[in-house]
This record gives sequence, structure tokens and C-alpha cells, in this order.
Amino acid sequence: MSQSSTSSHKRPRKLWWLIGLILFALFAVLQMPAAWVIQKYAPNNNYVQHVSGNLWQGSAIWQMPAPDAPLTGTATWVWQPWQLFLGRIGADVEINTGQTRLEGQVKLGRSAWQVDDMSGKIAPETLTSVVDWQLPNTPIQVNNVSLQRRTGSDAQAAGFSEADGQLTWVGGEVGYPSGSKVFYITMPAMRAELSQEQKSDKNMLHINLLNNQDKRLGDLYIDGDNMVDVSLTQRLLENMPEYQGQAPQDTSVVSVRQPLLTGLSSAGTP
Repeated sequence: MSQSSTSSHKRPRKLWWLIGLILFALFAVLQMPAAWVIQKYAPNNNYVQHVSGNLWQGSAIWQMPAPDAPLTGTATWVWQPWQLFLGRIGADVEINTGQTRLEGQVKLGRSAWQVDDMSGKIAPETLTSVVDWQLPNTPIQVNNVSLQRRTGSDAQAAGFSEADGQLTWVGGEVGYPSGSKVFYITMPAMRAELSQEQKSDKNMLHINLLNNQDKRLGDLYIDGDNMVDVSLTQRLLENMPEYQGQAPQDTSVVSVRQPLLTGLSSAGTP
């Protein structure tokens, strides 16, 4: 009787077999080549190329369309397995293109994507590749930016549900073309405070532009349809030599609605 009891204790229980099979299956999935997964589930993706590594850790070369030439760079990731318990896929990522470098966390769910603690800098050559403006040779610093955007057919639920962090820029002379003429404005040192705001029954990303004295320079609102509402104040436009408007400094004197990125090079004159 004692020998039979000892033998039964030595036999693995079914629960441990199940746990072992689950861990083995998870390990096998994580070792799958990332290139095969992208080819399988995104065969017509023209933005990601030369993928190496696996789902746990890997890298890729990415490419985005730009007015003059495609913007290319690299991305590396390290998987965060505990995000599975929250029903999403998460990874620590690092993005590079030229002198631009950003690192943070990216999380993908069934109906939302999220960026957490993204920090680094966006180099001036990266900016000039996506907008047809003459920009000063100064980078934009990205400081602990966090965003969450929901997708879906419900317009009231879709859009940006969370936003935090800031961007800082030392400014300089900016020249932007409009028609056959280039208009110049000396941009002061500024920071952009990010927050989430509901406007016109839409969940929007609010980018509040402030100078070093915390005075308002303008506002940008980005909705779930990738449209941006730009509002610039008299205080900012006073830095443009050709501007002759008269208004209280906090007054919004320019308002433009246009697609995000696309159309920035053809913004109207104030």
C-alpha cells in the first residue's frame, strides 16, 4: 500500500502536463520568425522590409512615403510577455532614422493601440522630409509621451482616449511656401503639452503650444479621422515680419482644418 502511494506521487499530475504543454506552445510561438508572421498576416505591407529575429526579439527596416523621397529607418523590439494577461501584445521598441531616435513601449489590443513613455528626439532632417518647409537646424525633444487611441465604428468611442507628455523645441526661423511665395516667421522657444479632450462629440488629441513664459501660442486638435485643426494666436503671428494684424495676444487669428501631415506644405497664409 505504501509503495503504491509513493508511486502515485511520483507520477506527474495532469495539471503539470497541461502547464508544460502551454509553456512549450508559447515558446514555440515566440520562436516563430517575425518575417514569416508579417508575410502571413500582412502580405501587402509596403512599409516594413528586411525583418529579422522572432516575435520575442527582432528588428526591421521601415519605410514611409514622403514628398521628396521615402523616409526610411529601423525598429527593434523586445516582447513584454506579461501584457498577454491584459489581453494585448506589448513590446519595448526603439525607432531610428538618421539622427532621430525614439524609445518607449508600444501595446496593441483588439480595438486600441497605445504608446507609453516615448522619449527621444526628432531630428530636423526628419521633419523636413515630411513637410515642405524651411526649418531651423534644431531637433524636437520628446518627453515621456503617452497616447492611447481606440478604433471602431462608434464615433463617440473612437479616437484618442488618453494623452500625456510634452514636446519641446528651441525654435528658429521657419519658411513655409504658399503659392509662389515663401513666408517666414521666427518661432520662439516653445513646448507642446499633450492631453485628451472631447470636442464636438469626438475624442481628440489636444496639443497646447506655449512659450517659455507659459503664454498661449496656439492649439492643435487631432481627431480619429487623422484630421488636424490648427489655431494660431496673435502672440505667435507677431513674430512674422509681414503680418500686420491687430488683436489681443491670446486671440486666435488663424484657423485651419486639414489632413494630418498631408497638406502641411500648402497651408494658407494668415
